[in-house]
Amino acid sequence: MTSCNEDADTKQRISGELYTAVVEGEKEKVLELCSKVSDHALHRITVNEDTMLHMATYAKKADLVLKLLDELPEYHLDKMTRQNGVGSTILHEAATNNNAIPIADKLLKKAPGLLGMRNSNGETALFRAARYGKTAMFKFLASKIAQYDQVSQQFYLQRIDKTTVLHMSIISQHFVPPGG
Repeated sequence: MTSCNEDADTKQRISGELYTAVVEGEKEKVLELCSKVSDHALHRITVNEDTMLHMATYAKKADLVLKLLDELPEYHLDKMTRQNGVGSTILHEAATNNNAIPIADKLLKKAPGLLGMRNSNGETALFRAARYGKTAMFKFLASKIAQYDQVSQQFYLQRIDKTTVLHMSIISQHFVPPGG
């Protein structure tokens, strides 16, 4: 019984240390701590089930995310599609930052299935890029589906509730009409 509590306490302590290290930009400490946990950078560190990769992406630590992805053991690649408490993947988070294109590229090379995953709002990462007005990211992700026919593209460009990227761009005021 004590060992279960100790394991939970140890995981909680490491999660706290990881959270603090990523927020404070302590790259080497993050890398060291990730190497000590079984799930490495896919270790869940928040009550919202965010992984270390989610958190490093939120914190806009692109070099750290890329390094963590490089050091991620091959046997963890199946876990790259982990979703947090609101169903967002690491790619969903990267989609909210134009500077995260190298992250999105590496993610899609390691786990191409991320492109078609939806979060709890029914959004793909491509949809999310439009929602946040991240034009460069939108263009990058759209290039991944450019060869698909129109019907297949619709899956990525429309939420389950039928809201399209055009609707969302207008609602979120990220749409500039011609001449505007």
